[in-house]
Amino acid sequence: MELRHLRYFVAVADELNFRRAAERLHVTRPALSKQIKDLETQMGVRLLDRDTVRASLTDAGSVFLAEARAILADVERAVGLAREAQDGRRGQLRIGSVGQIASGFLPEVLKAFRDEFPGVEVSFVEMTPVEQLAGLAKGEIHIGFAYGRGADQVPGISSLRLVTSVFGISVSKLHPLAARSSIRLAELRGSTLLSLGDESTSTHRRDICRIFQEEGVKPRALRQIHGFESLLTMISADQGISMLPEVLDLKKSHGIVTVPLLLEKAQPDFTMWAVWKTDGPSLLVRNFVRILGENRRRR
Repeated sequence: MELRHLRYFVAVADELNFRRAAERLHVTRPALSKQIKDLETQMGVRLLDRDTVRASLTDAGSVFLAEARAILADVERAVGLAREAQDGRRGQLRIGSVGQIASGFLPEVLKAFRDEFPGVEVSFVEMTPVEQLAGLAKGEIHIGFAYGRGADQVPGISSLRLVTSVFGISVSKLHPLAARSSIRLAELRGSTLLSLGDESTSTHRRDICRIFQEEGVKPRALRQIHGFESLLTMISADQGISMLPEVLDLKKSHGIVTVPLLLEKAQPDFTMWAVWKTDGPSLLVRNFVRILGENRRRR
């Protein structure tokens, strides 16, 4: 049984006349009659009583008509959904988690995306920045976020710069340095410095070490903290200090103050990028990136 059998049967059931049904379907009457007979033979059920002029539904035909209509409606809906997915208007978009750094723009982006593409389901996947690049390659996420220098130069990865800031020294609002207008690195020699992520892969750790090295200051050994919220909790509890982008406003939410750095040589730049696979990005990805770019230009 094929879909055309159902369409032909429904047309005859609507018209109760083979000639009019054949004209509606743009087929010959003999061809239509043969298709209906084939359908009845396959089913082993008589669906129509017919004479030389009219046709009428049998009891079995009436029951089958309702189901045939439902099947054709489901097929039409499935085709429509597939076309919407192809056009980037339906489906699931998986994004790597980004944390506090995106709180200033991501909610607005998500709202604009949902307003334009309400049929797309957006979900976030908990991953570190390093894991997100691997997740893109494996297809676990469609869009990720990367940080620091060189993040826009990874082979096979396209990028859009979202945030540009500088690092400052982040301390608890109760810390003696919290009231300062600026801080020199030399003043931090005795402080416990916290960095985010694994020691071998942490971009945050590399940025901190680079700034100290360029200034010619030797830091105290860095303590690695896993998870951004854990890092903020440690700072707010005055268990150490760290370097975080000044663009982050953490005073109200976490009781953390970020004080500007006074530097002579180092460039304490911070950059965050949206990243996605260069090879054949879907319309879902391209649509979300477009809205990200539009939001960036407005800021």
